[in-house]
Amino acid sequence: MHTSVWKKALALAAIAPMLLAACSSGGKTASAASGGIFTTVNEAHPITAGAPMNPFNASGNTFDSYDQVELGYSEYSATNPNATFPALAASWSLGKNGSLTVHLQPKARWSNGAPVTATDVKDSAAIAFTQGTQPSNLASVTILGKKEIRFNTIPGSTNQLFTSQVLATTVVPASVYGKELPSNIWTTITAATYTGSNPTKVAAAKKAQASLTTLGKKIAAFAPSKDVSAGPFVLARLNPGEALLTANPDFWARSRIAPKEVVMRNYTGNQQIWNYLIAGQLDAAPYTAMPTNVLHEILHTAGNKEVKSPAYVAASLAFDEKDYPYGITAVRQALAYVLNRKQITTVGESVSGQPVRYQTGIIDAIAPKWLSHQELSSLNPYNLDPAKAATLLKSAHFTKKGGQWYMPNGKPWSMSIESVSGFSDWIAAGKFMASELSSFGIPTTESIAPDYATYLANLAKGAYPVGFWLTALGPSVADAFDRIWGPNDGFVAVGNKVQHSSAGNWMNTPTSYHLPVIGTVQPGTLTADLTALTGSAAKAAVAKLAAAENAELPVISLWDYVNVQFVNDKHFTDWPIGQAGLLNDPPGVWMMQGYVHAK
Repeated sequence: MHTSVWKKALALAAIAPMLLAACSSGGKTASAASGGIFTTVNEAHPITAGAPMNPFNASGNTFDSYDQVELGYSEYSATNPNATFPALAASWSLGKNGSLTVHLQPKARWSNGAPVTATDVKDSAAIAFTQGTQPSNLASVTILGKKEIRFNTIPGSTNQLFTSQVLATTVVPASVYGKELPSNIWTTITAATYTGSNPTKVAAAKKAQASLTTLGKKIAAFAPSKDVSAGPFVLARLNPGEALLTANPDFWARSRIAPKEVVMRNYTGNQQIWNYLIAGQLDAAPYTAMPTNVLHEILHTAGNKEVKSPAYVAASLAFDEKDYPYGITAVRQALAYVLNRKQITTVGESVSGQPVRYQTGIIDAIAPKWLSHQELSSLNPYNLDPAKAATLLKSAHFTKKGGQWYMPNGKPWSMSIESVSGFSDWIAAGKFMASELSSFGIPTTESIAPDYATYLANLAKGAYPVGFWLTALGPSVADAFDRIWGPNDGFVAVGNKVQHSSAGNWMNTPTSYHLPVIGTVQPGTLTADLTALTGSAAKAAVAKLAAAENAELPVISLWDYVNVQFVNDKHFTDWPIGQAGLLNDPPGVWMMQGYVHAK
């Protein structure tokens, strides 16, 4: 996989609820005057020369935790997914009615000297509605003071992830983005979030939702004339090879930030990042897929250290079930018996991958926390068994002639596995799987999209019957199952209701399954319900969803990732080693928490 694409997916998935307050944590206070140049690569995507300095643009040249800042950053806790590091939000508290009141950093200022205010946050929340990244049951926001704002929920709705979804809001200056919002934006948002049954209001809601979508495209294309940052750095200049960010003197915790400058190197694929690391040119590097020999070469470079932490993400094969024959359950099950997950992981992700043992929709490491021993042992492990695969296909009226499988319609069955240029692990694994499947009698090739943005766009268009997909995104199990039975499968939660449509639906699974013993399961609705469940009720829902994934295999999970990062001690020290949650955030968050100091 490409560097930190899974982290971007994690960031887009809403994580955690119910943390009542937060305080600063972490290391020591740094001397800003002592720092030098900190060199790294962008967590989310390569530099795109000519793209706007706009965090809502898919290729936008802003850098999360450096010049782009959220209200808070997830601690990635497996037991308390609500845990959040403060950023622009100094503290927060939940009200009895589910609302969340946020208190901004008292000294927070934009890089032009203007204070960060509740108006900035309210406009940013409105923009989130246009981008589809708002909390699922957010109704409105109320300004309580210059530095205090309340996020209100849709009456009657419950969302255990509301706190973390709010705190994940990217905050931009109203002085720059406010003019892009119509004066009636919150009237439109109110209409769009209607969840009742009044036909007139339902029609108005659809119209308002379409209006927000159109406005979202306009905002994503907006190109600010200069970078106005509330983060520790400001974008000074950018070229196709690198971006230079300089220290923001108005950052609220300036004394914590050691580097005077950050150089963000561009990359076109994993190999370029390997070369930077081998040359000792990066002070920190996020997860990057690589083979074992490259790992050894990187660690041979003076100053380089390997840092590991848990990752809540898996690499999977996903299917568009409207494409024949992938809507046939026996077909997907047969493929699971043919694919040797252990060998696939060795070929694709030997350094930072663990072959998936359970097909549950969540990573193996947390499965025992949610499923009982009996529930786990009842799941099909889909151990390598080509003979069982053949039996399944024959039961579904497939035939094999001359060493090739033919579909029930009489046509020869061939496949293409879609991957992405620069995703070295996916490409290697895809090539190996193509060989496995071809040997089994399904002539298979690998097709490679030119970049990740193109890949996602083609997925959304339904252009790929079979392709790689990141699943099990957590630590919230609701977010993990949302990668299967969420917007990509046409299920969108609005308030306390779930809507299902063809919009954005490229997986096209059935809306319900009938499972032995369990009975009928509606996974899209149950996934949405999971955001409001706790305790035994949540475990019961997870058991049903895991059983549905295991029986129906809308995706076949191949390996779980391990977050393997690198730091170099030549120029900086005091890395958050051992701080597993913090290591899943980009280095700008490390600095905000008091880590990373000049030698």
